[in-house]
Amino acid sequence: MRGSLKLFTWFGIPVHLHWTFGFILLYAFYLGVFEGDGLLSIVWFVGLFASLFGCVLLHEYGHSLTARQYGVNTQDIILTPIGGIARLEKMPENPRQEFLVAIAGPLVNVVIVLLLWIVGKLFLEPELWELASWTVGQYFQPMIDFFGALFTGDLNAISAQFSGESLPPADTEEMTDIVNGFGLSNNSLFFYLPILIVINIMLVLFNLVPAFPMDGGRIFRALLAMRLGRPRATRVASIVGQAIAGIFVLYGLYSGQITLALIGFFVFTTARTENTMVQLDDLLQRYKAKDLIRRQYTRLLVTDWMQTPINLLREGLERHFLVFDLHDQLVGALDEADIITALKKRDLSAAIAEYAHEPVEIVHPEESLKYIYYTLQQRRHGIVAVADEDGLIGVIDQEGLRHFLRMV
Repeated sequence: MRGSLKLFTWFGIPVHLHWTFGFILLYAFYLGVFEGDGLLSIVWFVGLFASLFGCVLLHEYGHSLTARQYGVNTQDIILTPIGGIARLEKMPENPRQEFLVAIAGPLVNVVIVLLLWIVGKLFLEPELWELASWTVGQYFQPMIDFFGALFTGDLNAISAQFSGESLPPADTEEMTDIVNGFGLSNNSLFFYLPILIVINIMLVLFNLVPAFPMDGGRIFRALLAMRLGRPRATRVASIVGQAIAGIFVLYGLYSGQITLALIGFFVFTTARTENTMVQLDDLLQRYKAKDLIRRQYTRLLVTDWMQTPINLLREGLERHFLVFDLHDQLVGALDEADIITALKKRDLSAAIAEYAHEPVEIVHPEESLKYIYYTLQQRRHGIVAVADEDGLIGVIDQEGLRHFLRMV
């Protein structure tokens, strides 16, 4: 992916680091300097962020490997400052499969919590474990209260978070005295386990918020789809997701948590986009190629000059053409972009064969428009051929499809 650095490939899935991740390293450097412990603090904070994003990466692999069980591949996983993105080719349309793919990520974090808790109980002294757990809990208490209120629908508690009337902040002096009593600093390794445990718990809670298309929103959509069907369930989940995203944005801006506000904006826009795509899919599935086929079309020969399609394009009747050889066999297609390229080069006498691309997708009249739509979009072709048992009977191009969608 452009703007990212490939780190490695694991389980056949490339992992990329987005360029903005450099801000995390700068932030770790700032925290280290601010703490005043020099290189040790910087190394500690970098290690903490690396551990955190290691957990995020495992979360995304949970989605990816579960999706693979249902024949859905993952293009790659991208780590960004606001989290990880597993770019699945598509989300399973079966509600049960979508539910399992969506919940797999949070379940990975639950497993991480259990493993870290076991390690902490085995290798940390009880007093240190209790101290570290209490200290980290104080840091994360306001966030825990907010998400708890959001889950329970406690409007008074949510209002208290916005007004600053939530639980008082931790007594940092008391915390410092206790830590110093053990002869420890806040960059001691004993803080790693409880911090990562709390962070993974927060990842679980945050991802289970029913803000479509976050994990919780997809789980919510999958459960609704079992009774309402995918299009209606998506519409409901999108509305709920956008409402919650609005809360994220407002709370993030009010409290100065810019990352939360950015996540809210991303959730809001993505929910609208995905709902639009699902409704479009539902519409396209109702029609077939035979409902849109254009039986009158121009047939170009590989030996024709480019002047011919240039003139046709200027007339504005057709923009994409099928190309045939001298034996009347379909060998390729000529798109508007190819014609414009020849026009700019003043290559009017060039043979069409020099600009035509191949192969051309050939579909049956009973093929769904959904398949044809994504064929045109993903392969970036402007035209497909329609043929039945007796041979070629017509074409469908991008302009005809767009016009059809405006009319239905």
